[in-house]
Amino acid sequence: MKKVNIYRFCNYALMSLMSCNLVLSQMPPALTQTVSLINPTAAPTTNLIWPTQGVLSQGFRKYQHEGIDIAGAKGTPILAAAAGTVVKAGWDNWGLGNFIEIKHLNGNVTVYGHNSRLLVSKGQQVKQGQIIAEMGSTGNSTAPHLHFEFYADGRLASNPLSVLPSATIAKTPVNQPVSPTLQPVLTVSNNTECNGTTVLTGETATVSIKVCEENSQLFYIGKLKQEPSQVLKIRAWKLNNNRYKADNGSFSYLISPEKIEIWRNGSPIRADSFLTSHGLGN
Repeated sequence: MKKVNIYRFCNYALMSLMSCNLVLSQMPPALTQTVSLINPTAAPTTNLIWPTQGVLSQGFRKYQHEGIDIAGAKGTPILAAAAGTVVKAGWDNWGLGNFIEIKHLNGNVTVYGHNSRLLVSKGQQVKQGQIIAEMGSTGNSTAPHLHFEFYADGRLASNPLSVLPSATIAKTPVNQPVSPTLQPVLTVSNNTECNGTTVLTGETATVSIKVCEENSQLFYIGKLKQEPSQVLKIRAWKLNNNRYKADNGSFSYLISPEKIEIWRNGSPIRADSFLTSHGLGN
């Protein structure tokens, strides 16, 4: 466990030396997924279940964001992804706020950060699926979410998406209704491609984005770089000055040639500048 602690210490120390722009870039990306705790099924290779439900709002990036973020309402239950022993439960000075670290029977380690309330203590044995905390926004966080990390054999940080049961691309955040005219296309087919004129394209560190016009209708198309088979396609419309908007439940995406802004329930969450972009209006 000392190796894990030293590694995390160095990792967060390195992050603290980065520019403000890089720090701000570690917030939720523009393509969202939902994960649900209904009839949770463990992943066959690691025996892990999803630790909470909500919107998968941030992916794994080696040496930058070595975990995933699942956004939801404050107080959403956080579950132990597998049975094990709580080796840490308290405050993390390097950004995770109220966090829990669990060592599992096979030597793997999971970490749960930014909780509003911790419901277990160091040394306690927990069962898989046991509620261990409540979702919050403590530490280096701008909105309620769970930061979840996975360490194979307690040493190597791995992408949790590779060891968790598969999730489905979101129609909408959990328990949020969506208008039928704004439902995204969920099947991987030609319907998720631009079958008309590409009006604007942009690329961030994690997502490729297009605004496409098909039969006089605009669409927002977002594709995760780490999971290129997962595509979100939803209706969009033009605002002004070559700016476009698309709604996905409580989330809204404002796209311009320079950046994409992500809003939730009418409040801004983040803005990502495009690494490369192209628009007909440029």
